[in-house]
Amino acid sequence: MKLKVPHFSVPTLPQFPKTKFSFGPEDFTDSDGHTSVKGYFVIFISLMVFTVITVLLHLMNFGLLGNALSAMTIAAIKASLVIYFFMHVRESPKIIGFIAVGSFAWLSILFLFTIADFQAQYGDGPSNVEHALPW
Repeated sequence: MKLKVPHFSVPTLPQFPKTKFSFGPEDFTDSDGHTSVKGYFVIFISLMVFTVITVLLHLMNFGLLGNALSAMTIAAIKASLVIYFFMHVRESPKIIGFIAVGSFAWLSILFLFTIADFQAQYGDGPSNVEHALPW
């Protein structure tokens, strides 16, 4: 007796019309597979946007730990963009990407432990931090 297995077809995603804000991977790559000039400009603009966000977040008070974590998160995103595109990890063998991610993760852990130690010693607030600063 033959068992009948139902046949399922995978639905295709609808094709949306291309707009001037639609980007695909082919828009950022030249014929040799390297990042194109357009791709570099898009990355540059995104780095500038993250810089503006960092400045705007500086004007808000999230507490000592909140300010440090928000600034570090934005810095990590910006560093990731620089490493991935400008240092050509995108075009390198996979082991280079693995080493870059591992190094970045280890550095993040070290920063988080430093921030946690500072928070534990000096609390949350500018009145507790003044005696810790060397100047």
